[in-house]
Amino acid sequence: MARTSSRAAARTSWGVDLVDLTVADADAEAEPGVARFRDAVRALAPRADQEEFSGRAADTLPIADRDPFRTPYAVVHDGTAVGFGVLDVQGYLDEIADEPGRAVLLRGFYIGAEWQRRGFGGAAIRALPETALKLAPWAEVLLLTVNVRNAGAVRAYLAGGFVDDGRRYYGGDAGPQHILRLELAAY
Repeated sequence: MARTSSRAAARTSWGVDLVDLTVADADAEAEPGVARFRDAVRALAPRADQEEFSGRAADTLPIADRDPFRTPYAVVHDGTAVGFGVLDVQGYLDEIADEPGRAVLLRGFYIGAEWQRRGFGGAAIRALPETALKLAPWAEVLLLTVNVRNAGAVRAYLAGGFVDDGRRYYGGDAGPQHILRLELAAY
């Protein structure tokens, strides 16, 4: 299933939007507003101790651009990109989902180091279900993997409604990961 771009942004009560960064064609130029956010997320980086877990948009955005199953997003506050993430309807879902065809995977998510501890991560996490359902209306669950050493991210995802059912994923580059899930039926 190829991705579709709705250009809709999910607005949270904290004033955070998740802005679709998809470029319609690999050879096409992005709309001016989208191009500005694409440039901004490429310049963002998580804290140095977090980078091994999330990567950087400078590296992961081009990968998402080449994969029709991935949709990159900027986390935007008051017109400024403060974070980045990718929703994926294929990826390694067959390794972590009971029903991969009914799941969406969050990957490469982070808030830029200079923007952390302001509530933007939590607001973005709360906006994810609506955004995932716009991308994949058939989806029943939003999944992510988070490294067992990344305690701050685990706390943030759990506070945002994700559940850890005790399953682990061992295919990541940085070691074992929790598999967290958020049922989308309530959204």
